[in-house]
Amino acid sequence: MISIVIPARNEEKLLPDCLRSLRNQTYQGNFEIIVVDNGSTDRTNAIAQKFGARVIPANEVKSVFYARQIGADAAQGDIIVQADADTIYPAPWLQRIADRFAANPKPVAVAGRFFYRENFTWAWIELFARNILNILFTTFFGQPLFVSGATFAFRRRAFVAAGGYRDLSYSADQYGIAGRLKRLGKVLYDPHLRVITSARSVRKPSLVLLWAVGSNAYHLLMHWSVNLFAPRPATRKRKMLKRLAWGLTPVLVFAIAFSAWGYFVPTSSVFGKVYSKESTTQKVVALTFDDGPNEPYTSQILDILKENDIKATFFVIGKNVELYPEVARRILTEGNVLGNHSYSHDANHALTEYGSHDLAHAEKVIYDITGVQPHLYRPPHGKKSPWELDNVNDDGMIEVTWSASANDQHEVAFFGKPTVSQYAKEIVHNTHPGAIILLHDGVGTNHNTKKSDKSFTVEALKLIIQQLKTEGYTFVTVPELLNVPAYNEVN
Repeated sequence: MISIVIPARNEEKLLPDCLRSLRNQTYQGNFEIIVVDNGSTDRTNAIAQKFGARVIPANEVKSVFYARQIGADAAQGDIIVQADADTIYPAPWLQRIADRFAANPKPVAVAGRFFYRENFTWAWIELFARNILNILFTTFFGQPLFVSGATFAFRRRAFVAAGGYRDLSYSADQYGIAGRLKRLGKVLYDPHLRVITSARSVRKPSLVLLWAVGSNAYHLLMHWSVNLFAPRPATRKRKMLKRLAWGLTPVLVFAIAFSAWGYFVPTSSVFGKVYSKESTTQKVVALTFDDGPNEPYTSQILDILKENDIKATFFVIGKNVELYPEVARRILTEGNVLGNHSYSHDANHALTEYGSHDLAHAEKVIYDITGVQPHLYRPPHGKKSPWELDNVNDDGMIEVTWSASANDQHEVAFFGKPTVSQYAKEIVHNTHPGAIILLHDGVGTNHNTKKSDKSFTVEALKLIIQQLKTEGYTFVTVPELLNVPAYNEVN
């Protein structure tokens, strides 16, 4: 028996999607859904009942921790699962929880991870850091550092023995409960136990968010000072653990820095070979364009290249190739090179196996429409992971990033938006012999919007070509620069 406990207060907008996803679980065992109404004044109660959930009132204290405790006290299951009203649960989610407990009788809890429904600039940084830190902390300390309140399951007997959420001083349903349960057994971290949740708790004005981060950091430090560094009897085991912790700290810091460098920095080759430039003293450069085709801007760029007798390399998005097949064919017909830039341009493609499927999807689309299978792959945003690079190599491709750019996606300089001439000057300044220059003829899969207007880049391209020619540079394609094939043979 599994009990899913959902605290809710005025959740009539998001709760239906949550309950609908739980009703569609593939798990065939017995489970119950408990919605703890923490003082709602809207239709939360009625919606929960409509979906067949058991509704329990918890009005004395307005607190998610209090509501979770009331729900857990009423739960009938041997396994209790934390869930949130603003979260959608994939169909295999509950079955995976059951399987993890069945396969691991000793661990007392299983923690999963979440992704946001909404896309926003720094989401991938937070999600990447959470995942890496949780993997490291589970490996070395027996519990993840961050437990998501939206996807965390534990054995009822361990929860009761630990005292539940009561009297926890910091983050009761996340850090606090995981720390308590760890004393009774291992807390597993399963990065494949994924859910999709709302970003409403972090989509706030910058100052408000900074204040919240600072406040949380302060309370965490206070918690550590009271609970971790309080004077306790010195035992041989405690001394050994202390030495181990001090010894592992620099290892963890290095591992995190190493992983971040490999993932975020386009030119880094720490996970495997990445081509970002060619070592040469000859004044040759390769112009590359990302995120197309995107009309009318890709065609305008092709016109400029043709007028100047220049061939370039276009890293195209599969979805955009489907939208503008004739433009993709024109790129090829006029002697330019097509590269693979994924199918959907997902910001976090390299973190999961989804990225490899996305790459293969783009490969098929490009071949079906143009008849060529690119040898060159450029990861969206230049992000890389070891498994992503392995997949690229296994597919007979090479990974190409860049060594010269000036952020034409946002067209924002430190002191405001630059002029076309300032932008072109910055590109030329960053260019060196053997450079691969990054420009954009599109913005992801956006089309016919203000964001996808690349007229700025089109105008800048004329100046970039003129100025680089004046400095004695000649232009080649990436395969010519690196002396590699442009396309793979199709079996």
